[in-house]
Amino acid sequence: MYKNYTKNFCMPPGYVNKFLVVMKLTVVLLIATIMQVSAVGFAQRITYQKKNASLKQVLNEINKQTGYSIVWSAKKVKNLPTLDVDFRNASLNDVLDECLKNQDLTYAIEDKMLVILAKEKPLWNTPLSFKNLIDLKGKVVDENGAPLPGATVKVKGGTSGVVTSADGSFTLTGVNQGSIILVSFLGYNTQEVSVNSSNMVIKLVAITTNLDDVVVVAYGSQKKTRLTGAIAQISGKDLQDRPVARLSQALQGQVANLNITQNTMGGAPNSTQNLNIRGYTGFNNAGSPLIVVDGIQGGDINSINPDDVESISVLKDAASAAIYGSSAPYGVILIVTKKGSKDKAPTISYNNNVSMAEVINLPKMVNSLDFANIYNEAFANAQRAAFFDAPTIQRIKDYQAGILTTETIQNPDPTRNEYFTWNSGNANNDWFKVYYKDRAYSQQHNVSVNGGSTSSTYFIGAGYNSRGGMYNYGDDKYKRYNLRANISSDVTNWLTFNLRGTFSRQLFNSPNLYAGQTGGGDQAYMHQIARKFPTVPVRDPNGRFSNASNILLHEEGGRNNQITDQGLLSGEFNFKLAKGWTATANYTFDAQYYDQTSHLKTLYAFLPDGSQTTVGGTTPNSFSRYNERNQHEVVNVFSQYEKQFDDHYFSILGGYVSDYTGFQAYSASNSNLYSDNIPSLSTAYGTTPSLSDLVRKLSSQGAFGRINYNYKEKYLLEFNARYDGTSRFLEDVRWKLYPGVSVGWNVDKESFFEPVKKYVNSLKFRGSYGELGDQVFLDLNYYPFYPSLGTARATSTSWLFGGTQQASVSLPGLVNDQLTWITSSTLNFGVDAAFFNNKLNASFDWYIRKATDFAGPSAALPALLGTNPPTVNNSAIKTKGWELSLTWRDRIGEVSYGLRTMLSDYGAKVTRYPNPTGLLSTYYQGLDMGEIWGYSTVGLFQTAEEIAAAPSQSLISTAQWTPGDVRYADLNGDGKIGPGASTLADPGDRKVIGNSTPRYSYGINADASWKGFDMQVFVQGVGKRDASITSNYFWGIVGDEWQSSLFTTHLDRWTPSTPNGYYPKYYMSGENGKNTQVQTRYLQNAAYLRVKNVQLGYTLKKNLVERIKLNKVRFYFSVDNLATITKFTEALDPELTMSGGKVYPLQRSYSAGVNVTF
Repeated sequence: MYKNYTKNFCMPPGYVNKFLVVMKLTVVLLIATIMQVSAVGFAQRITYQKKNASLKQVLNEINKQTGYSIVWSAKKVKNLPTLDVDFRNASLNDVLDECLKNQDLTYAIEDKMLVILAKEKPLWNTPLSFKNLIDLKGKVVDENGAPLPGATVKVKGGTSGVVTSADGSFTLTGVNQGSIILVSFLGYNTQEVSVNSSNMVIKLVAITTNLDDVVVVAYGSQKKTRLTGAIAQISGKDLQDRPVARLSQALQGQVANLNITQNTMGGAPNSTQNLNIRGYTGFNNAGSPLIVVDGIQGGDINSINPDDVESISVLKDAASAAIYGSSAPYGVILIVTKKGSKDKAPTISYNNNVSMAEVINLPKMVNSLDFANIYNEAFANAQRAAFFDAPTIQRIKDYQAGILTTETIQNPDPTRNEYFTWNSGNANNDWFKVYYKDRAYSQQHNVSVNGGSTSSTYFIGAGYNSRGGMYNYGDDKYKRYNLRANISSDVTNWLTFNLRGTFSRQLFNSPNLYAGQTGGGDQAYMHQIARKFPTVPVRDPNGRFSNASNILLHEEGGRNNQITDQGLLSGEFNFKLAKGWTATANYTFDAQYYDQTSHLKTLYAFLPDGSQTTVGGTTPNSFSRYNERNQHEVVNVFSQYEKQFDDHYFSILGGYVSDYTGFQAYSASNSNLYSDNIPSLSTAYGTTPSLSDLVRKLSSQGAFGRINYNYKEKYLLEFNARYDGTSRFLEDVRWKLYPGVSVGWNVDKESFFEPVKKYVNSLKFRGSYGELGDQVFLDLNYYPFYPSLGTARATSTSWLFGGTQQASVSLPGLVNDQLTWITSSTLNFGVDAAFFNNKLNASFDWYIRKATDFAGPSAALPALLGTNPPTVNNSAIKTKGWELSLTWRDRIGEVSYGLRTMLSDYGAKVTRYPNPTGLLSTYYQGLDMGEIWGYSTVGLFQTAEEIAAAPSQSLISTAQWTPGDVRYADLNGDGKIGPGASTLADPGDRKVIGNSTPRYSYGINADASWKGFDMQVFVQGVGKRDASITSNYFWGIVGDEWQSSLFTTHLDRWTPSTPNGYYPKYYMSGENGKNTQVQTRYLQNAAYLRVKNVQLGYTLKKNLVERIKLNKVRFYFSVDNLATITKFTEALDPELTMSGGKVYPLQRSYSAGVNVTF
């Protein structure tokens, strides 16, 4: 008995099956109760009366009333006699039987498809050779071996045919051996098969690219053949099953020129990403795209559960986004979440993912002996006394040899009640290994149910995501809860009501990073780790955490708690006013509530005699709270009419949108808590509490329209326009019209293209131009025309009135009443093509985006003005770029495989900026964004004679130049090395040596499947990028002994015995700066290739899954950030070049999960 139980995870035999069945029934009953929706079959009732109705008219009415897809031959129904029909709530079968009575036609129904077929003629009515006749039996399956019910099987050249049954099987009687049969099915390539056996299994391959596919666009959808803008769409399936917390993380590398980069949060568990479409959008602002979720503008991509996503469309050009006006000057990301399906019993899906993470690209500290020796070397080079004395170095050696067993000893001076530390300690710690865990664990769980009746659909999804952080002390952790419900109901045959609701809660809990000790924030945290000497002990001889280690601060110093709640409720009415004419009205209310509390405790450290002392920077204790509420309301009303006039298609859409945002925030803090066990503002008795609040409101309105026309789907034309107004600007500059136009030519539909269509299946040329407004450059300045008074409390002023400090009010600055929109215009040309039976699909776009009227510095005014001049629209930037997407999908035998690649590039140039003197320290006309100015390096000086013969470098540093120092090139030939006037006219010996713009960004997605096994590989990278890192992470020694760091990469330095070292001579003084100028020798190649994800999966066979009453079960194993190829410095990560590399490290994660469908 014991053995049987342990083999089944301590469960009795059959328990798992019973448990799954019970869970399935429980969830189904729960959903049915909540939704009051019963599972229904495919039975449909028809009501239709008409005199002299053609069969085609009857079939169209069936399609209209049931939603069935109907396939028939126009030739076979064209000349049939008309019918007088009078059906009242009749079943579909009765209607078909009556209409096809006495006709040589029959029908087949499978799933939601109705096929009208010719009746199979008796064998004796068909002139066949009776020699080698067989009864052919077989089965039609898809690429994975699943049966295809409803597939048509017929003899080529004949009229007889059958439809496969529910299990994909068929029988054709009296077939000649060697004849050809045609097998077809909707959505699959038709296959010709030679009859060489009486029992055959025929596999159909799905059509790779169906030009009738529908793509989600602004305020609707369009057939792919009719698209004229630069729009990319990906399926939600491409984003699932990765251990990422954010949808933005899953999107990286999936769409060409959708640039998703890490920010200063790096790999923190609560990190977010920067999103950008097509490169530079301005001077100092990010220019993020508009997020639209289920047609509602202004969604938060970070709160969306990736498992809820059905598809994502990216609108890249201004013509496609023009209909969104000033909300979308730099592109749109349209997210469509999952919905239910009509006439479908409840389907329950459960996905989970459990992962283990380990940090990558952490710097490796040198051992304490090397550290002490290099420090002393740098001190000697700076003409300073040794920093580590001989007794300390001996203790370091003794500790590493095991002679000394404690990381520190007590200071023998009886007047000093302390342990040795810093430059008197003898420990040997790599603080990155001390502060970061070897591994952290995370998990995701998602469950959803969807289905519908004849008149309503529903989707309900819930998700839980928990991510463990990498802090070893004072654990940091992130959690997110998601709930989404999408419900749709046909109130009448002309009115549909849609209700959408979402809720998410995000929790982040982390140690409080004291500003006094650790600098506060992740960047300072990484800096504090790097600057800590390896000689600093983790613990004292009594086993307690040492004061200098700062571990007490993280472990016991208080917590930082953040709660973000986001809720959305949207109601929508869809009206069918007439054939081809629809109207939609919706209202959405969403709100975000953010609350952050910070508690700083007073801490005590033990001294050698057992007494305690206050840890520096932790007194007095304190508590603070920051709270904000963001309210967003959107109203959309629009109508569309479309009509096909013979070969002419026409569509017009018009609408109105109103958008309101209200923001409130307050912050409060106080010190001197009565007790650290009850942190609260009400339990603090400090005499100088801090209080502040903020209120902002913003409103915009717009009218929009779109006109589409095409002729035979050959020649395509689209007009977009938006008339926008915002409360930011004054009335006379508040409103502006933004137009867009695009054209397309489907060359493959021309008669002259027929000869090459076998190889080039489709070819389309596109062109577009559009303009959009931008008010985001004002950022949080909602009232740029209102002069604002500066205020200060009494304790902050330096003026005395009546002998005491008084609260003060300062005069407002000047405002510019002509400040107005930035205008962003884009010219785009593109081509789409498909080759080799749609196995290869290609898309290429080239664009120019011009953004004018940025707010730049005002012209210099006399100092007598007494205040700063106002902001003026006086700057412009131009961005050029291109993007290429290639997709290949095919099969070899039973192996189906695909390859999807993206490659893009962009660059930007400043075309207008007020910098009349051409200063290099700011922007100037003609500047290439991202350019790096620096010196050209000849090498390192090796001898005094070489220094004497070289041009003077005293303009860089008046200190003596010696062997081991950097030798710079004299570019202007004046015999002196220096920066000149730091202007374009006189840059001295500097020039543009590189560019930090990421060039040639690429993504490669490969997948393959075979007999239930599947594999995906995702590679992402940047082909060219330069980086000039000026922090201690790169240089090691930065002239200050308390801010320097030494990693193993810094061992490769110049010394008299290692003249070919990479780094120059180190100086522990300001003199060190003469060698750390921005220069060609130390410019880093930040290009990289990273294997972002590798995934292996296996889907259980259908017959095995059905035994446990399930529809599908898939297991998978995945690795994220598996490997990186780069020439970047080993101490840093090429994805984290910001903030001098002092960023929370990324992680490699190993995960396993299961997808189950009931």
